[in-house]
Amino acid sequence: MTIFSVVRIMVMFLAALATGALMVNWIGLARAMARLSSSAYVEFHQATNDTFDPYMPVVVVGAALGGVVLAALPPGSTSVSGHLALLGALCYAVIVPITLATGARMNRQIAGWTIARPPENWMKVRTRWIRFHILRTLVSVPALLSYLASAILPSGGINS
Repeated sequence: MTIFSVVRIMVMFLAALATGALMVNWIGLARAMARLSSSAYVEFHQATNDTFDPYMPVVVVGAALGGVVLAALPPGSTSVSGHLALLGALCYAVIVPITLATGARMNRQIAGWTIARPPENWMKVRTRWIRFHILRTLVSVPALLSYLASAILPSGGINS
């Protein structure tokens, strides 16, 4: 097995974990959160923050950097697979500022709420959090698809 194959497997694994976690959070958890009472929502969101917040930066940033590494290894950016890896890396990289500007900021805000007395605007914050979570999830899907396509296409140069 070549170093390229090992890197590709690691990058695909990180990308699958990142997109999978985002999809689970959107399709499962966020939809459930939308039906909870204020106190139940705060308790649930705080608990999921404790588990997702340490995990997500590792897999999203790892997936983004991994695509750059894939594109840098031969045949690299002279191949269709290298271009697709760069596209995937760019998509995963876009998730980072979306998360930092919205989700991470709201997670810190929600972490400070009390379960017994959520703020009056809790529903507005929840709706905004879900909206931006959907956006970053939708950005992650073409990223993962780009990596999958780059893995199955021939890795010869563009002019081959």
